[in-house]
Amino acid sequence: MILWGEIREFPLFTVLQFLSQQRRTGILEIQDFEDLGFIYMSTGRVEGISMQTWDEMLGNRLVAAGALTESQVRECWLESGSSEKTPVIAALLDRAKGDHRELVEIVNRHTADAVMQLMYWNGGTFRFSTSAEPVYFPVIPSLSVDFLLLDAYRRVDEGERPWHKKISLEEELCLTCTIECSPEIKKRYLRPDVCLWRSMPAVLKDPIFRGMRKLGMVGERQERPGPGDEYGDMDDLPFV
Repeated sequence: MILWGEIREFPLFTVLQFLSQQRRTGILEIQDFEDLGFIYMSTGRVEGISMQTWDEMLGNRLVAAGALTESQVRECWLESGSSEKTPVIAALLDRAKGDHRELVEIVNRHTADAVMQLMYWNGGTFRFSTSAEPVYFPVIPSLSVDFLLLDAYRRVDEGERPWHKKISLEEELCLTCTIECSPEIKKRYLRPDVCLWRSMPAVLKDPIFRGMRKLGMVGERQERPGPGDEYGDMDDLPFV
């Protein structure tokens, strides 16, 4: 089974709830402009969530609890890759020593924190696929997906904010753009999934663009003008 989609159309919470209700086993890969992560599921339960930032935080928690040393954490990072097949968190939990119940509590808290962060993912893609060789986690969360989702909603409602601000779809478009513009142009042309200003030839007729071109802020376009119009015979865009 392979399930793929855009996160802005199918929020991760909806996807997780569906996979849980269907009791699916596999790996949910999530990716946006900044991050790449993996959610490992078994018969509808979350067994592990791996992403570089979150893996580092779990290592710090295990060190603080006395279950690992800093040198052991570094060894796990060197021995384990960042792929879906060999997550660092599996290696960390495999080496962790201590009372099993305490380790489960650490994993529960860590997993709940990670799921809460998923509330702020509003862009990117997800891809769920079954794995022929399931990943083994020595310690798994004792919390159900329903509990994790309800807890995340509660924490967000109480004002808990993400660890770092996610790049929005508009910001992502700007980061990949090679043309300098202005806040006025962004306000007028930037949309959640497209920049009308840089993608449509009719922007040549916009007075803002003409002024910026005179100031040398943007380069000349290569389109040849049509008869009777120095910028070509083009229709204006309908702005919303």
